[in-house]
Amino acid sequence: MSPPLVKLPYELLWIIVQYLNLEDARALNLTCKRLQFLFHEPNIAKAILESKAPNTLEARRAQTSRRHATELRRLVKRREAISSLSPYLVAPVAHADSWIYQNGVLCHTKDRQLRILDLHESQSTEIIVDIRKLLDEAIEDSHGLRKYKFQPLYFAHGVVSCLYVHRKQAQASWLVIFDVRKVKILTTHRLRATLKIFVRNTETFLCFGVFMPTSREGVRRWIIGGYDLTDGGWLKQELELPESIGSDVGSTIAFDTFDNYLYGVSNQTSLESEEQDWLSYYTCFRIPLSRQGFRAVELASRRHMWRRWQLEGPLDDRWTFLRITQDETTSQLSVVESRKEWLGRSSSARRTYYTTNIVFDDGGQTSTPSANDAFLDNVLLATRSKTSQPDLAPAPRRDPHMVHPGDDGSEALMFTITRSPVRCYHHSCQTFVDLVDDSPGWDPGARQIRLRGAARRRWTPDEREERSRSREAETGESHDTLKINGPPNTFDEIADIYKNENVSLWPPAQSPVEQDPALDALHQIMNPPGCMGSIRGAWDERSMVYSIEETGGLSALVFVSWDPALYLKGVEPYPRSPKVGEPSGAMGGYQEAALPHEGKGKSKDEGSGTWHPIPEPDTPSCADGSTASPKPAGSSGSATWQRLVPAMYLSMPRGLHFAL
Repeated sequence: MSPPLVKLPYELLWIIVQYLNLEDARALNLTCKRLQFLFHEPNIAKAILESKAPNTLEARRAQTSRRHATELRRLVKRREAISSLSPYLVAPVAHADSWIYQNGVLCHTKDRQLRILDLHESQSTEIIVDIRKLLDEAIEDSHGLRKYKFQPLYFAHGVVSCLYVHRKQAQASWLVIFDVRKVKILTTHRLRATLKIFVRNTETFLCFGVFMPTSREGVRRWIIGGYDLTDGGWLKQELELPESIGSDVGSTIAFDTFDNYLYGVSNQTSLESEEQDWLSYYTCFRIPLSRQGFRAVELASRRHMWRRWQLEGPLDDRWTFLRITQDETTSQLSVVESRKEWLGRSSSARRTYYTTNIVFDDGGQTSTPSANDAFLDNVLLATRSKTSQPDLAPAPRRDPHMVHPGDDGSEALMFTITRSPVRCYHHSCQTFVDLVDDSPGWDPGARQIRLRGAARRRWTPDEREERSRSREAETGESHDTLKINGPPNTFDEIADIYKNENVSLWPPAQSPVEQDPALDALHQIMNPPGCMGSIRGAWDERSMVYSIEETGGLSALVFVSWDPALYLKGVEPYPRSPKVGEPSGAMGGYQEAALPHEGKGKSKDEGSGTWHPIPEPDTPSCADGSTASPKPAGSSGSATWQRLVPAMYLSMPRGLHFAL
């Protein structure tokens, strides 16, 4: 007999789905064949995508392609791949001297050439910029110089920002900014310093920051400048930020642009000594990016930005990372911070991931057009530790949905900081992912780079009931009685709501008894031969790029994608699905998890249930195999420093795709 839900009219089913979150709607979709239409019917898929994940790349693509069902399934599969630690694609993409990975685009240098490859668009061609020719046109003082430093800093909206340094009588540094879509040098800017330089830009505005060794008062400060990309011209006014708000981008301070604002968030307070009963707050500010300059700098109210309580325990700051993210459902900006803490005087440290909403209201402070000094005073006041009068106010209550306790080593083998070079957290999936070096200690010449991570999910009603019965049998009291009589504890609340999945490593280790050639090929891609140097990486919501230094100074770059739509030309299908859910070391068990291959692969139409990458348009080829660089209408096309060539990865060992 069919369940009553299946017999409901189409309109009623749609009303029910509107009250479900995306994960529950997906679970309902998978319960039986008769409900699979929920993720295939275009109108329902459109409504789900626009209401549950409007701030995703999939939703934006669906607005133009009208393939809402396809993009909805793409979104769900991406999140499932992250949660299950099951990438869709692993491939070597380049060898480089220096590189950045921003907004899905890889920029890397080699042999005095800058290469730009759009990985999110699965491009098989890449732009080559001849650095020497670019500098000859951009900076007159660079003519004839052969010893210099050229480093990419940022890429967004077709605009590339690079750092150029040379030495004649004295060292000189420039910011070089050009647009690869217009094949045009936009501007250059002579820099007073380059320490910890960063660049961010929107479609219309660019800003950069450097950490000045000294200022007018003899104190180190951040100096932030801006450039109008629409009308051209640098802002005359610069913004100064005190050192006390943090100096390490990505660890103690984070910068990013959203909705024509530059946001800055710091987890630092003061270099003064901290009191025992001290409450820590984030310092958050935003600057409107406009031709008027940095005239209205807004400082968020402290009451929204509580960070931690000193009595929660000591920290290991080496593990801290700080990032500004935007929620895929609500578009709410948040601070995501990972901290390794000894919570509650515990003898073992735990990594915990905290998400704090960024809120600006009437309580925020805004500087006047001539009040940069007043803004500095406000920041210093907000970050100054009250050493004479410590803040003894009770710590605010944490939202259990915004705190994700990681593993503490009691059930899975932990890795040291030197063996965990890349650490990520995906709030939309409630999943942490690390890139770890799992090399055997007895063989220093053998490297084994793997992904390590775990997700959490809500308890099902049956699991919650069983857990309550077990607790009642152990304590003799019902769970409801314990909650009433016991003091409130955030981590107890989290344990009541969420179930932590076991920590997994991917790809699985090779069996010493029976060698698997396919698995061996996968490990060779993850661990390029001859690469035993330092590791670093960059990540976003759908992919990761990491590099391993080779002998001789170059680094091998490897691309890992969670997105089923990303496909690199020439990649080969993996012969079988590797086992997922291997325990993280010998400590503790694990629950077997299956790679979500069902429904993956290429599709022929909107209703087939999968995504197929859109092929690139044909481009006229040149005699040397390169192609004419793309030029928009009205471009003169006179630049000789840019051209289009086949991507470097086409001449490298082929990657593997797990859905072909």
